[in-house]
Amino acid sequence: MNTKTSAASRLRSLALAGPAASLMFTTSLIWFAAMRSDGYSHATKAVSELGAVSAPLASGFNLLGFVIPGALVVCLAVAILKLAPPRTCRTGVALLSISGLSLALAGMFPVDMSARASLTSTLHLAAASASGLCWMLALLWLGPALSRHFGLHTLGRLTPWFGLFLVANIAWQVLWQSTGWVLPGWGQRIGFAGYFLWTFWIGVSLRARRADGNQPIT
Repeated sequence: MNTKTSAASRLRSLALAGPAASLMFTTSLIWFAAMRSDGYSHATKAVSELGAVSAPLASGFNLLGFVIPGALVVCLAVAILKLAPPRTCRTGVALLSISGLSLALAGMFPVDMSARASLTSTLHLAAASASGLCWMLALLWLGPALSRHFGLHTLGRLTPWFGLFLVANIAWQVLWQSTGWVLPGWGQRIGFAGYFLWTFWIGVSLRARRADGNQPIT
């Protein structure tokens, strides 16, 4: 195996950070919620409440549910950048990296449910919002790159729809929140499902395929 092939293999392995982030977040969400004995409900409680100030095992959830998955999303962005010509996906990769960093920051600044206007609560909300927004924007650039340089035509075509899915999910909650038809916990989890389903899919797909080879891997 020559040096270039070996480097490509290592980078494709790095793409598995995507599914690793998805599995870690999902497992943490389920496990830490199950450990609560205070009636925590997926339907009505925010994900952030698992890591809120004074919540049981809050530090564990913030680390395993936000910080490490966010860092893994950054690793996935690095793999995409290195496996495709930088000029074609640089903006998308930058936005995806910011999304991952923001997710990690959301875990470093836990929400304080008793002081929603506090600095840590404000920083948590800002970081979580930035993560979702940057991911949505990243899809607009990464969709064509996935089709052009990796032959992932189905994933490339569907990628922008994930962004639309996120917008629709937010709009649905905003429009119907006053009717009682929306369970805020599930609405939030639908958004996370879109985010981590995409990171899982792209990571597995990149691991299984090679870049087009027209550009050197550096």
